[in-house]
Amino acid sequence: MKVSLSWLSSHLDLSGHSPDSLADLLTFAGIEVEGIQSSGIHSDLIVVGRVTSFIPHPNADKLRLCQVDDGSPEPRQIVCGAKNFAPGDCVPVALPGAVLPGNFTIKESELRGVLSRGMMCSSRELGLGDNHEGLMILPADAPVGRPLHQFIPSDTLFEVEITPNRPDLLSHHGMARELAALACLLYTS
Repeated sequence: MKVSLSWLSSHLDLSGHSPDSLADLLTFAGIEVEGIQSSGIHSDLIVVGRVTSFIPHPNADKLRLCQVDDGSPEPRQIVCGAKNFAPGDCVPVALPGAVLPGNFTIKESELRGVLSRGMMCSSRELGLGDNHEGLMILPADAPVGRPLHQFIPSDTLFEVEITPNRPDLLSHHGMARELAALACLLYTS
């Protein structure tokens, strides 16, 4: 069974517990945790950006030289190969230092002689889907400059094995009740 940490957190205060410590609590109670899977964006270096303008790259036919508002005082210059965006579109922007799925670190670099100061991302590059045909286009009212994880929620899923003698744990309510009791035991001992 998969159990959502964000759902559990809406019913319990789990702010003092990491996913690993919660897995230890569940294991202590005899609930086998088979895996922990994180989904979504957790980095503050992946923000909502708005494409303000773009021109063809001077040294490459298939690239564009884009000016992007990422909430900083100056527009950010980013070289991009996608074609599915227009001026005014909101897109995810990975700033230098951001680590994308697959341990890919974004840095400022020259692409065909022009400095690119980040990367505009597809949903596949962010681990949010399989679409890599173009950039992930966000709603027009997306808050420019804010970390993407504040706009698109992330979650942690626990894959747990429930034994036949514990049918009370076959729901999120039952799991929340169990974690509340376990956390209470932890604080009283």
